[in-house]
Amino acid sequence: MDSDRSTNLVLSAYSTRTAIATRPALLLLLAWSSHGHPCEPCHQKEVAGYARSNMAHSLRRAATEPDGTFTTTLATTFTMRADRGRTRQRREHAGEVAEYPIEYVIGSGAHALGYLLRAGDHLFQSPVCYYTNRRAYDLAPGYENLPDPDFTRPVTEACLLCHAGQPLLVKGTVNRYQSPPFAQEAISCDRCHGPVERHLEHPSRGNIVNPVKLPQAARDSVCEQCHLAGAARVLNPGKSFADFHPGRPLEEVFTIYVTDRSNNDFKVISHSEQLAQSACVRKSESKLWCGTCHNPHDKPAQPARYYASRCMDCHRGKLPAEHAAKSDCTGCHMPRRPARDGGHAVFTDHRITRVSQSHKENAVEAELVAWRVPDANLEQRNMALALANWGVERRSPAQIVRGYRMLTEVQKLFPDDPEVFNALGTTLLLGKEPGEALRAFERVLQLTPENAVSEQNVGIALNAAGEFRQAAVHLERSLEIDPLLLPAATTLMNIYRRQGDDVKASALADRIRKRMSGP
Repeated sequence: MDSDRSTNLVLSAYSTRTAIATRPALLLLLAWSSHGHPCEPCHQKEVAGYARSNMAHSLRRAATEPDGTFTTTLATTFTMRADRGRTRQRREHAGEVAEYPIEYVIGSGAHALGYLLRAGDHLFQSPVCYYTNRRAYDLAPGYENLPDPDFTRPVTEACLLCHAGQPLLVKGTVNRYQSPPFAQEAISCDRCHGPVERHLEHPSRGNIVNPVKLPQAARDSVCEQCHLAGAARVLNPGKSFADFHPGRPLEEVFTIYVTDRSNNDFKVISHSEQLAQSACVRKSESKLWCGTCHNPHDKPAQPARYYASRCMDCHRGKLPAEHAAKSDCTGCHMPRRPARDGGHAVFTDHRITRVSQSHKENAVEAELVAWRVPDANLEQRNMALALANWGVERRSPAQIVRGYRMLTEVQKLFPDDPEVFNALGTTLLLGKEPGEALRAFERVLQLTPENAVSEQNVGIALNAAGEFRQAAVHLERSLEIDPLLLPAATTLMNIYRRQGDDVKASALADRIRKRMSGP
């Protein structure tokens, strides 16, 4: 959820997708809501257990959250205060004050709690995070090195899909949602078991997905959809991240790319990547998977003892008696440690290492590799997009150039692919070639009309080329579609001032300020 200009350009790859439609199964869920969970009549134990799990608490409405305050190293002060069941977060910096009510809480609290604010029908991320291990507030992951952290980072559908049951994005926007913004708030049964319509109408084992019975790639995809962020994720042509359905491999929708140095790169959302490196998985020939140790339908009352019993399922009789008698395998072999992108929390290392084994950072430049290779027709396309987007995120000129060179070849094979042309435009704009970038972005706009980011990118390229009058037309159109597309608004205000029209610039600033003031 990066807020710099280059990443907002890349975000157009996500904003062209259709919002998740309300399905018949959802109507059944709503109809039965007053009578309890629809799965409960047949799966009472699983429903009760799942209610205790972290996934069942992945997102909720904000209520009376803990009070607190902290000041960053660059003298920005954040204050959290609860009153009458609502919590507000206040930011003070260099005499400027902004205050927002918090609408949603992200996370179960096992490690931390993040926050979302709602400005009209838009969702933005709070730069504040509550770290449960410290019982204190601090900057959220990704904000630590920003000189002036604020409440303007858009929350995209791609971000929410692993935290919410069904986010309802407005088509053609980045972070504008229907009201309410979620058809279901926390992670629901269909996230792992697939569409439930037929099963609810005629319950049988044959019309619902059971991950245990799936082929390896499809089985692991159920967990990897949220527990393997990778270094880059690339959608297949015409696909949305919401198009993935359990029972099929992820590669039918998108490809995940990791780095070949991942053994030395401990990240939060890399559980699947870490586990694959373990001797347990390798020696089992991948028969061991997430579900071998984790019960998604419950939260163990005594975690150390529970996971030790899972270890003994395989290691009983193979260890010295005094070692086997220990009741906490994970404490030694899966220690909790800081992650590169984890802020002030610590996370379980799923590599299941020997106690003496250590992992040292490697200074050699990492290379991207596909977690699982996509269809041969998409292999070059997806790698080119991964390199370009990864290079933009890391601000790596070398990777951007590599991605660009591959994209120039790929565009011949995919002449109607907006994501290819969007990536070309982004790399060209960063390479100070606004005229060439403009041609690429104009092609994207042809392919994705009525799209706020497509209009914005054409406007930004025209602005960079010195065509200010034309740039303003496209930026104004982008704000008609998405009134809080902040990069477009900022660029447009600068154009107005350049043209000497301070009245227009001030009016736009006031309009944005009013919309950002919250519901």
